[in-house]
Amino acid sequence: MSRPPLRADPLFRNEVVRIADLTLNTSMLEGYEFSNCRIIGPAVLVLLDDVSLIGCTWDTPDLDALFWEVPPERPVVMGAVGVRRCQFSNCTFEQIGVAGPRELRAVLDRGFNRP
Repeated sequence: MSRPPLRADPLFRNEVVRIADLTLNTSMLEGYEFSNCRIIGPAVLVLLDDVSLIGCTWDTPDLDALFWEVPPERPVVMGAVGVRRCQFSNCTFEQIGVAGPRELRAVLDRGFNRP
């Protein structure tokens, strides 16, 4: 697991977190826990394995502006940030998109919250 420089602690609480700061030397967020944080882009996240979004809000008018559909036969998404084994609780996402298969959109739609 690759960690950005100067940050060994995988737990973020009540912080402003810029995705760019966490991806200085990797394109993967892995093993982090975010609680009551402002998650700032611009960035597109690809939710891979074991990712939970609990009580989060997004600064977008609707899910269409947020979701980037990726066909399942496409094996690689360049320029996006992969997310694996991460938990986001009560976070606000600003200028963040999510990329994934059509099935993921349905899951996000059920829990989509706006600020």
